[in-house]
Amino acid sequence: MELKDIKTLPEVAREYDIPAVTLKKRLGYKSYNMVEGIDYRRLGPRLPILLSPDGVKKIIESHR
Repeated sequence: MELKDIKTLPEVAREYDIPAVTLKKRLGYKSYNMVEGIDYRRLGPRLPILLSPDGVKKIIESHR
C-alpha cells in the first residue's frame, strides 16, 4: 500500500456519491466489519478519518 492509496472519508463520499454522514455511521455498524487501525483511522476531533483501500471496499458496499 502506498500513500496515494489512502483516502479520506470526504473523498470517498464525493467519489461514490454517498453522503459523508452515512459513511461515518457505517464505521460503527458491526455488519460492515470495519476495524479501527486496519480499515480506518480517526485522527482526532474535527480532523479527517483515513481509510485504507480495504476499508474503502468495505464501507461502499450496499446493505446486506
